[in-house]
Amino acid sequence: MDEMSLIRTAREGDGEAFRTLFDAHNGRVFGLAYKYLRNRADAEDILQETFVRAYRALGTFDTEKSPDFAVWINRICVNCSIDALRRARRRSAQPLEDATMSALSAEAAEDDPERVARSREIRERIDQALDRLTPRQRMIFTLRHDQGYSIREIAQTVETTEGSVKKHLFRAVEALKKKLLRYALEDGYEL
Repeated sequence: MDEMSLIRTAREGDGEAFRTLFDAHNGRVFGLAYKYLRNRADAEDILQETFVRAYRALGTFDTEKSPDFAVWINRICVNCSIDALRRARRRSAQPLEDATMSALSAEAAEDDPERVARSREIRERIDQALDRLTPRQRMIFTLRHDQGYSIREIAQTVETTEGSVKKHLFRAVEALKKKLLRYALEDGYEL
């Protein structure tokens, strides 16, 4: 059964059809949420919230206007991720917990301890620089550089123009360059 047939069947209340849609898209949605929030538990929550919202709004998905379900579900994920980040920032001035560090440490356990420590420090500085971006800049940067989306796909996902995506992407890259250059100079690297 093709995706459009699954969508029509799921609209009619077929839970198995929606489950098939979930199975086809959950890995990418989780990856997108994880890249944005950098926390496995938060990404799992966003995955669940995304598909609950999608299920409730499935009747509004227009197969004629936007036949790409992946773009539609990614847009929901982006919105859920931005909402989660805003809620977290309101609750605490501290950034979201970063599970990436424990994964990095586990993968590099056999490596040189100095190298492990340096990798951890670099990752922390990159995360700090990313945290200074606006939520929209961070999402666009993540979609482009971590997920490999085209400018057009990003524009569809975040519901804006391609020009706006380019502007936010340019500003994000410039801000990251500036911040990371400052770190490199502080550490005495020659450029």
